[in-house]
Parts: sequence; structure tokens; C-alpha cells
Amino acid sequence: MSPFGGRASALSRFGDGARRDVAWRARRRARAPERGARAARGRAGREGEGARSTRAGTSLGARARAPSRAMTRAASADALSWMGGGAMQSSMLGAALVDFGIQLVGWAAAATLRTEKFYDILGSAAFATTAALTLGTSAMMPRQKLASALAMAWTARLGIFLGARAHRDGGDSRFDGVKDKPGVFAVYWFLQGVWVWVTSLPVYLLNGSPGQLVDLNAVDWTLAAFWAFGFVFEVVADVQKFAFKSDKSNKGKYIKHGLWSLSRHPNYFGEICMWFGVAGIACNGLAASNPGRAAGAFASPLFVTYLLTKMSGIPILERMADERWGKDEGYQSYKRKTPVLVPKLPGT
Repeated sequence: MSPFGGRASALSRFGDGARRDVAWRARRRARAPERGARAARGRAGREGEGARSTRAGTSLGARARAPSRAMTRAASADALSWMGGGAMQSSMLGAALVDFGIQLVGWAAAATLRTEKFYDILGSAAFATTAALTLGTSAMMPRQKLASALAMAWTARLGIFLGARAHRDGGDSRFDGVKDKPGVFAVYWFLQGVWVWVTSLPVYLLNGSPGQLVDLNAVDWTLAAFWAFGFVFEVVADVQKFAFKSDKSNKGKYIKHGLWSLSRHPNYFGEICMWFGVAGIACNGLAASNPGRAAGAFASPLFVTYLLTKMSGIPILERMADERWGKDEGYQSYKRKTPVLVPKLPGT
């Protein structure tokens, strides 16, 4: 045995191990690109799964939120559906801005000059201006033209009559003690703006419609004839009273002939008939497309009726008449025999 046998054996094993280690390292280095590629593929797979999960979560969230947004839009549309959408809202808002703008300018001038002579004239101007404005921005369909023409004919006649009356009387006793108080006077002008806007509502609703209106038919022409009846009734009543009061021999007397023998307030009866006619024309055209708007048109004649019978018209005039002729037996007899508003048949 060689004295170096053991060491030689150890060196041999070390050499074999070294050779094996070198070979292992070489193989490892050779396989490194393949391991890197596998790792890259693994990372890409994990990232892909994460992205798909993220996209899936986002998609599910979007789908969950979509019904909520859709429901919100639908609720908003339903809330405004009676107004007919953007065109209707623009028509009504534009009319309100012009109407109250006229009242504001009128009040400023009237309060400065301490006069009421602008009041009725500018009220009529607001009616005509807003009707013409909304018609001009409409589809100009026959029904829209008819309703607008009826409203403008009424307000033109009213403006001429009220202007002539104010000129004859030299003022309006309604505003005694008011025109010197700008704050209180402003309330009168504001209420006139409300009167113009609500009364003209059938015209605004029609003119703001995007176009889905029923063609004019026999019902509409019947309603137009009813409007004409009311128009003639009011005109004749106003002319009769104007002529009566213009005669100085009638000073201090009450009128009881002509239409005034059939009703104590025939002019108001005619006016109410007219606005029911206009509202009916609007309703007949809008009922098929939007029943809510069609029903809303009748806010006008109902408002006019309430205003004239419960607030500014008949109650004030009846109270003034009672103060002046309350002890007159002839007036009391006339009052008992003559209806306050709806005319009786002649000869009854």
C-alpha cells in the first residue's frame, strides 16, 4: 500500500467531486435561460390572471352601477315628462322670464312716477309678447297658431279697452293709497305676472310641444266657436258699460240693461268661457301624447274662475256696489233677480 494511498484516495474523491461540481454548475448555467423563460411565463400568467380578475371586477361593478344610473335618469325623465322635456321647459321658462321682466320694468317706472297708468297696458303686453315668443320658437303647427291667435286677439282687445278706460277715468281707484308705496305696489305687479303666466299656460304647453299634436278636428272648431261666443259676450258687455259710464247723466247709477240685465258681471262670464275654450283646444291636441300636460292646460280657466269669483273681481265690485247702493231698493231688487255670473235666459 502506498503511504499516500489514503490521501490519494481522498484527493481522487475531491477531484471527482470538483469535477462533478464544475459540471453541475455548467449545466445550471446552461439551463438558466430556460428557467428564466419559465419564470417569466409564470409571472405573465399570474399577472394575466390578476388583470382578468381586475377587469372582471370592474365589469361587474360597472354593470352593478349601470342600473342605478339608468333608474336615476328614468326617474328624472318621469318627473319632467308632463312638461314635455327640454323644448317645453325652455318655452315655459322663457315666457316666465319675459313676463316678469316686463312687470319689473313696469313697476320701476310706475313707482318712480307714482302712477298706475302702465299697469293694465303692460299686463296686456306681457300676454301678447309671451304668446308670440313661444309661437315663434314652436313647430308652427295649425293648432299652435290657432291657440296663440286666440290669446293674442283677446289681449289686444283687452289692452285697447283698458287703455281707453284709464284715459277716460284719469286713473284707477284700485291703486289709491298703493302707488305711493313702492313695496306694496311691487306686490300688485308681481301678482299680475303670476296672472299672465298661469292664464297663458295652455298656449305655453302647446307651443312648447316638440310636435306630437293631434290635427285640428271638429271638436277644436266647436271649442273655437265657444271661445268666440265668450269673446263677443265680453266685448259687448264692456262696450255697454263703457258707454253707460261715459254718459254724464248716469253718474252715480248702476247699469242694468243689455247683457247686464242677464248677469251682474257678464264680462267676467265671457272671459271665463274664452279661457275654457283655449284650454280645451290645448287639451284635445295634447291628450294622446301627454295626458298630464293636457290636464295641466285646465289650470288656466280654473285659475281665472277662482281669481274673478273669489279674489280680485266679483268680491271687490260687489262690496263696492253694496256700499254705494246697499239701501237702494231698486238695486236690491236687481240683485235678487239677476245672477251674479252665469246669465239667465232673457225674459226670465
